[in-house]
Amino acid sequence: MKNLFIAVALLASYVTAQGQGAVTLLTFESYTFADKFDTYYGYGKIGEGFQWGAGLEFEIQPGSAIELIYQRQDANVYYDSYYDTRLQGKIGMNYILLGATGYKPVNDAVSLFGTFDMGAAFTSNIEQTLNASNVTKFAIGGRLGVKIAPGDKLSFRIHAQLLSPVQWFGGGFYFGTGGGGAGVSTGSTIFQFNLGGSVNYRLK
Repeated sequence: MKNLFIAVALLASYVTAQGQGAVTLLTFESYTFADKFDTYYGYGKIGEGFQWGAGLEFEIQPGSAIELIYQRQDANVYYDSYYDTRLQGKIGMNYILLGATGYKPVNDAVSLFGTFDMGAAFTSNIEQTLNASNVTKFAIGGRLGVKIAPGDKLSFRIHAQLLSPVQWFGGGFYFGTGGGGAGVSTGSTIFQFNLGGSVNYRLK
């Protein structure tokens, strides 16, 4: 996963150096809905809550851009194993994503937009009561929404977004006592959906 971070940093640096279009600072303020998940050893739930973030958007040509974004939610989590053991606590759900954005103008001030992102999802322990290890996994995400730009510098976006680690957090991020969570199934079992928006400022 270290190679992924290096590749993202190099690509972002290249786009910054070569790009002749607008560079926009993005902020994210969203409400993430709760999501239930299953493993071979039980089931759990990632709670709802506020998600925040920031990023940069680099215009390639009118109507097309590349974005580099970071988003985080501090979520209450519980896990019920089939051995009648409940673990609960709080973790940080983090995403670093690089993606493509396309705009479809409606008029001079309003545009529809969509994004598709790829990158990394990683957890950070806030409370140790979960007996969970931190891990980094490949992740994908996407947004659909509306952009409103009343002026050249400031703009606002309203969006619906889906974020998902492609591979289940098995072998690294597990719940259990005495290692009972090792060997959980692989696949994509976490889908975090949020509704929110962003306040954006054009830097260049």
